[in-house]
Amino acid sequence: MVQTLVSTADPSNDAPANLMPESQRIYLLCRETRSVAEVSAELKIPLGVTQVLLSDLAELGVVYIHPTITGDSPSENQVLERALRGLERLFQ
Repeated sequence: MVQTLVSTADPSNDAPANLMPESQRIYLLCRETRSVAEVSAELKIPLGVTQVLLSDLAELGVVYIHPTITGDSPSENQVLERALRGLERLFQ
């Protein structure tokens, strides 16, 4: 899901040296909790590629994929708030 939040497992650590450059950039971005969509937009990587890279990083244990909001889908307000925070970050 594009609104799923991700963060590094330990933000104080540097990106592992054996990661591909794209994965290292994702790791550094995820030191602050971000949505999958934000990561994709920030790095200008297609959403599907971003999801695969995040999945690989999660399997390595360096990125944490936060559980999604319970229920069928997040409320419209929650999605809009996340989108607003992402836009604010882009224009800072």
